[in-house]
Parts: sequence; C-alpha cells; structure tokens
Amino acid sequence: MPLAERTLTAVCLGAAVLAFAASLRVADPALKVFLDNASWTLAFWLSAFWAWRGWSAARPAERRLHRSLLAFTLLVAVGQVVWNVQVALGWNPFPAPADALFLLGGPLWAVAVIRATFARLSRERAYTAALDFGGAVLALLAFTLVVYLPSRGVGSWAVGLVLVLYPAGFLTAAGVTALAVPTVGLRIGSAHLLVLAGMLGYGMSWMQWNLMVIGGTAEPGMWFNASFSLSALAVGWGARGLRFEAAPDMAYRHQCDRIMNYVPLMSMTLAAITLVLLFVAPDGRTGMQVLILAFCLVVLLLAALRQTLVVSLLNRLRTAEAAVLRNEERLYQVAHFDALTGLPNRRYFDDALERAVADASRYAQAPDRRVALLLIDLDHFKSVNETYGHRVGDALLTEAAQRITRLLAGQGLVSRLANDQFTVMLLRPASRTVLAQLAATLVEGLSQPWELSEVGAQYMGASMGISLYPDDAASSMELVQHAHSALHATKSAGRGSYRFYIEEFTQITRSRLELRRRLYGALQRGEFTLVYQPQLNQQRKTVGAEALLRWSVDGRAVPPDEFIPLAEESGLIVPIGLWVFETACRQLAQWRAEGWQVPVMSVNVSTIQLREPGFVQTLLDTTRREGVLPAGLVLEITESQLLDESLYAIALDLRNAGFVLSIDDFGTGHSSLVKLKRLPVGELKIDKEFVRDIVVDMNDREICAMVNALARTLGLEVVAEGVETEEQLQLLVKMGCQRFQGWLFAPALAPAQLAAQWLQKHPQV
Repeated sequence: MPLAERTLTAVCLGAAVLAFAASLRVADPALKVFLDNASWTLAFWLSAFWAWRGWSAARPAERRLHRSLLAFTLLVAVGQVVWNVQVALGWNPFPAPADALFLLGGPLWAVAVIRATFARLSRERAYTAALDFGGAVLALLAFTLVVYLPSRGVGSWAVGLVLVLYPAGFLTAAGVTALAVPTVGLRIGSAHLLVLAGMLGYGMSWMQWNLMVIGGTAEPGMWFNASFSLSALAVGWGARGLRFEAAPDMAYRHQCDRIMNYVPLMSMTLAAITLVLLFVAPDGRTGMQVLILAFCLVVLLLAALRQTLVVSLLNRLRTAEAAVLRNEERLYQVAHFDALTGLPNRRYFDDALERAVADASRYAQAPDRRVALLLIDLDHFKSVNETYGHRVGDALLTEAAQRITRLLAGQGLVSRLANDQFTVMLLRPASRTVLAQLAATLVEGLSQPWELSEVGAQYMGASMGISLYPDDAASSMELVQHAHSALHATKSAGRGSYRFYIEEFTQITRSRLELRRRLYGALQRGEFTLVYQPQLNQQRKTVGAEALLRWSVDGRAVPPDEFIPLAEESGLIVPIGLWVFETACRQLAQWRAEGWQVPVMSVNVSTIQLREPGFVQTLLDTTRREGVLPAGLVLEITESQLLDESLYAIALDLRNAGFVLSIDDFGTGHSSLVKLKRLPVGELKIDKEFVRDIVVDMNDREICAMVNALARTLGLEVVAEGVETEEQLQLLVKMGCQRFQGWLFAPALAPAQLAAQWLQKHPQV
C-alpha cells in the first residue's frame, strides 16, 4: 500500500473510531447524533475510497464488477451525506430521500454479480443456475420477512415497502455473492468473504435500525450504530482485493457442483420452515402474509422446474452416453477389424496371439497347450492388382477372406495381416499331421479359379508358412517371425504349397537380411565385378560375349540367384544395372580399341530398370559416351517379364533405338505365340534346364527342337546356354541352333583372359 493511501486510511479510520467512542461517552443527545453521523460518514467514504482503489487495480475483465461495487459504496456514502443534511435541517421522515440511495446499492451489486456469474456458464447450466438463484433468494427473503416484520401495522404502504426492500436488496446481494462461489467454482479468498460479510451486515443492520425507528427505540450513541461502519469497512476492504476467477482445481470444482445439487433442497426446506412460522405467528400482518406465502410457493415451483430440467438433462446425458458407446463400438470396429474383408486386423491379431501364447505358457508341460500360426500369402496378387486395378484386387481379397473362413469351418481365428497376407491362429492343434491336412485343404481351396465378374476366371493360388508354440518359438514375436521364414521358404521353392518352420529357415532369413544390408554399400565399395562368357557359333568361333555380374563379400562369392532378387526387391537393381551396362559398354569399346573382334555384347536387364522413366535415353547416352553403337549390344530380358503387356511399348522403343532384344530363359514362362510374334526381339535363349538333360530326356530334346523350329519360322536367332558336353552340342547343331554358350567351351572369364583365349584380332589393312 502506498504511503499516501496508508496515511489517508489511518487518519479516516482513526477519526471514525474516535468519533464512535466519543458518541458512547458524551451526554448531550445532539452531540451524540453529530458524532454518530461523523463516524458513519468517515467509514462510508473510506469504504468508497478502497473500492475505487480496487477498481483502478482490477484486470480489464473484472472492471465492470468492480465498477458496480464502487457504485454501491458511493451510493451508501452519498446517502449518508443526504442523511446528514436531513439531520441538520431537523427533517427526519420515514421513509426519507436517503433511504432511496441506500436501497439502490444492494440491487446494483446483485445484478453485477449475476451478470458476471452467468457469463461464465453454458446455456444448459445457466437455466438451472437461474432457478437455483431465484429459489434460494426468495426462500431467504421469505424467511427473513416472517421473522422480521413487526406484528402490528406499519402505518402505510410506503413504510411497508421500504421495510421489505431493505432485506430484499441487501440480502439478495449477499445471497447471490454466496451462490456465485459454488455455481462458477470461484476461488474463495478473504476479499470475497469480506464483501459477503459486509452485505449481510448492511442488510441485518438496516433491518434492525428500521424496526428500532418504527418502535421508537433508536437512539444515538449506541454500540449497535457501529455495525454500519463495520459493514462498510468490510465491503470496502474486500472490494480493494476482490478477484472473480474460477479455481483451477478440478476436485474443488466437482465439490462445488455437488453443493449446487443441494441448493434446491435447502431452498425448499427454508420455505417449509417459513410456512410453518407464517401460520403459527400472531395475526396482524395479513398483507405481508400473502407476499411471504407467494414467495414460498414460487420457491417450490422453481425447485420443481429445476428438477424437471435436471431430469431432462439426465435423459439427454443418457442419450449422449448411448451415442458415445455406439461410437466406441464403431471406433473399436475400425481399430480392430479390416474395413474391406471384415476380418480382424493386425492389431487384433497381435493382441489375440499374445494372449494365446501367454495362456499356453502357463501350461507349458501340457502336450495340448500349443498354439499354431499359419501365414498365408496369395501368389501373384500384385500382378492381378496392377493389371486389373484396385477394385478387382479388393474383390479378390474379399473373396479370399470368405474362402479361407469357409474352408476352416469355424476352426481358429482368421485375420488379415497385410495387403494380401492372411493368418490363421489355432489353439491346441491335435498334431502336425492335422495341421498339414488343414494347410493342404487351404492351399487346394485357394488354388481353385477365382470367378470375378469384370475379368472372368483368374488363377492365383497361395503359399503358406507354419510355426508352432512352443515347438518353434519362445514368444509370440518369434512365432510370427518363424512363420514368415517358413513362408519365404515356400515361395522360394516355387509357391503354391506350405512348409513347417525349421531352424534352417531362420538362418537363411538372417543371411538374406545381412546380404541386403551389405548390398546397400557394395557398389560404392567396389565389390562388384563383371566377368564375360564367350558365345560361339557352329564353327566354334567367338561371335559374342555375355556380361555376368559377380559379387564378393569378405572374399566369399555370393551366387547371383541370391543377391539379384534382393537387389530387385530393394530397388538397388537400378543403379547396379546401370553400372553393369556402363562397364560392359566400356569393356566392349576397350576390346575394339585394342583390335579384338567382338561382334556383340549381351547384357541382362531387369523389369524394374525397364520401368524407370527415361530408361531408353539413359542407355543411348551411355553408348554415346563410351563410343559404342546400340546395334552391338543385346539386352537380355526374361521371358515372363518381356511378355508383360505393359512393357511392350518400352521394348519397341529399345528396338527402334537400335538395341537387339533377347528373350532369356525361354521356355520357362507361359509364352503366347501371338504375343511372341508381336514382340520386337531378335533372339531366343534356350534355358539351361532344357539343355542339361537333352541327351537322356526325350521331352527336353523335343522342346529344344521345337524352339529352334519356332525361331527359324519367326526369323530369330537361337542361343543355347549351359552347354557342357559334346553330345549336347552335336544334338543342338542338328536342330539348327546357331550360337552356344557353356562350360564345354569356357566358364565366365576376366576380360584379359577372355581376350587372350577366345577373341581374334582384326585383320591388318
């Protein structure tokens, strides 16, 4: 508090106390009146000063509330000045002009508190709060009036009105000040309690003063007269530090809500007590009895309305709760079930598997407490999805889910784990034999044609991996991992079947993961090399060479059939394939620069490379940079890849750019003669699987003869790879095969070795 304010407070407060003390001791009645008025005037204006200090320091959001409290104290102070003038003039009627000023303050503050309170409430809560406020205030007024109004007549309606307005105004102000606390959950401080005490003090003091005036017992210089000053000082000091803010403690606010639930009951109880007092009181206040009775009836009506609103609100809450429960069910459905197939999703499956393994672990010694996991992967689903679109793919997945569920006939939990992967979890499987029979049934059922309305019958099939707890795994995570390992082994062996997990699968999987990790830096570390296998004609002269990629890790050669699929899966085949093409072009240019005759160089190309934007231009830029012509390069593409309709345009672009296209591993795919006739290829390579047993296997011999005849009809050259014996060579020559490649002549060699042993120099001009 600043020094000036402390000085003013001390002077005014000291003077008021001295004036009051002197009024108790002096004998002159006129002097007593003067000292009483002086004490009240000093106290009232000090109260107004403190209220002004509170208003000036209040936050902007609370300025309106403090302004009303300041107006209240000023009205009381001005009313006291008017009272002083009345006393000086010797004019003291009841009611008097000063009463009008005194009576305005209470309603003004009550309205301000109500506005501040209801501004912080929602519309639903405002309705019930209004009923609570009205019922509580009316019950308090009715009770006050029944014990306050004199039993004899009050003389005139004006006197009666003033007698009613004093408790109505000040007690209403006190009541709403008290009710605002639990209604909003206000933080209670000493300032709030002081304002409440001051309002109550004002109401009780003026009520008693009015009764004393009517009864002719009011005298100057009484101890009672100090109650006005004390009430004013309480209001003023409370106004100086009043804060109207909700408490942050949620437990406290819940407690306030519980208190508000009892307000209607307290109002009705007080109204009932008032009615009892009203009917047992002496006669003589008939006019007021009607008013008090009306107040009590309104209290009961407001309490009934309040309870009706509460019941309605509870019904709405129950409806909302039911809606929330329905939403929770929907959310649970969305979170735990697949939207497309309706099967449990990965999250549901993980939880169920973990619980099943945990239950089985508690009975580890029991032979029938095993958990079996079947991991199902649809074969070639990606091709169907890409070819016919996602709508057909979705229809296929839905049909697959229904077919698996139907084949299981209620056995186990079916889930959709990923895009085209499904799981079946079985509790307490009877034996591995029973599991094998079930797996065979599923594989057979899923291999049946899929009748799709938009594209007709489709054939896909499925592969499956099976693992068991605790036989193959110690946890649910290992159970899933080992099922994946078994599934991968099934797919590596040719798909369309099932396999049980064995430890070797995990070792293979770990080896693949390690190779994948090492593959990412292999190109930068220079671990790749190219070797070249010569291609010879019937006279055993070198007519070409095939560039073959080799990878060595820590001195150990990694077979191409191990790392090439990994490179394609990871997308690394694109930079690796470009490096192979650049290196082969550079080697071809170097041989020719050194005078060696190399008619053509064959390079393998992956489908993933073919799908790269600008692939043809990239190859042309490389040949131009290395100084070779596209016509000297044969791009070998596997049969299944080249027969993909989506690659026909890029194949045509490569042929038009001057490259020769070769169908690698011919005979292992599903060639269509119509498609083969359209393809812009110049060469077929007979797969070594057919060449290997050509001497002893009549079927392989007929296949090779048919391929050679077909090539002659289409005007294509034929290259037989994997030629290892003289007998194989002679049979192929008789069939009309023009070019050969295999260990009968030479393995894949380093560039210098190939040049020294198999290449010939250009004749000197």
